[in-house]
Amino acid sequence: MKAKFSPLSKLAVKADQPLLFPVFNKQGTLLAEKGTTLTAEQVDKITNLEEIYTYDRAMMSALVKNTGSSDESDAAFKLPPPFKRLSALEKILQEVFDKPSDPINKSKVLTIINRLQTICQKSPDASIAKIITDDNTNYAIKHVIHTAILCELSGQYLKWEPEERRNIIGAALTMNLSLGYLQNKLLDQAQPLTLEQKQIIHDHPKDSVAILKKMGVSNTAWLEIVEKHHENPEGTGYPSGLGHKELPIGASLVSLSDVYCAKVTGRNYKKPIFADVAVRDIYLEKDPAHEGTLIEVFVKLLGIYPPGCMVKLKSNEIGIVIKRGERVDTPVVQILNDAKNESLMFKVKRQTDKKNYAITSIINTKSELNKINYDDIWSI
Repeated sequence: MKAKFSPLSKLAVKADQPLLFPVFNKQGTLLAEKGTTLTAEQVDKITNLEEIYTYDRAMMSALVKNTGSSDESDAAFKLPPPFKRLSALEKILQEVFDKPSDPINKSKVLTIINRLQTICQKSPDASIAKIITDDNTNYAIKHVIHTAILCELSGQYLKWEPEERRNIIGAALTMNLSLGYLQNKLLDQAQPLTLEQKQIIHDHPKDSVAILKKMGVSNTAWLEIVEKHHENPEGTGYPSGLGHKELPIGASLVSLSDVYCAKVTGRNYKKPIFADVAVRDIYLEKDPAHEGTLIEVFVKLLGIYPPGCMVKLKSNEIGIVIKRGERVDTPVVQILNDAKNESLMFKVKRQTDKKNYAITSIINTKSELNKINYDDIWSI
């Protein structure tokens, strides 16, 4: 499909607001994708061009008809698979962590929020699978994106307003800004934490808030969640030892998502645990107030066997969970190895609500996961 363009009013390009259309220059070069949030300086740069363009009405209509979305920007007008799109967000967030005081970071974080919400809405099973299948390389970046994914999907499940979810996603993405890459360093540190490291960790919620304010983030809900994401209802959290009545539910959601994602990913000094065990542990460790409700949401949202889990069936087949089912224990599984443990040359899906194909266990096959083409499984 050859691109056709129409002039775009420069009034449609506004600072600190997600673009409603992709923007191209006269030569057809993409200047900014749909959903990108630009700074005032970037808006000035684009609007100072003689003319800017977007897809014409016929092209936009065709895209919506063929794909259900006009959020496309490459030459073939086909969005990359969700795993690649999520990995692209990691690169943007990496830039934020590399230079946390850069004023342009607010725009970058807002762009990540917009795109992450879109991916989670269109590809929720793939988004969960990204959490389950990722290893701990570049843990600092991946972990906060995993946490943000779980927060967004939980917010969708609870039917919270998009703006409320945006604040929570923003907080999840930026809660560890002041830690920099200390988390990555600690992955390989065999010695106990130094006093200095302990102090950095203790102070990081307030220090991250200070960085966000320098970036131009003034949203009180976002900042409050970052400051309180390590507090807990019992008053034994940090940095201020606050109690239940002082905790917004968004902070509790970020905290629980943070813990769950850390458990299923693991670190060099701590092996990852299976998803069903992670939910059970959180249920046993956490207690009152809205945390109990949120744990129930986790179980219903993720299921006992979330997408991305490697499982063994009663038929002795081995496969990967690709889609959640009607019940928490009956997802759809794509078979990888047959009952004789031989690899299949074609795709076979099992509905695990059938007695003969019930899941018997999650299995530890990280090496097998590395061989899977996730883009082939989750392509939308």
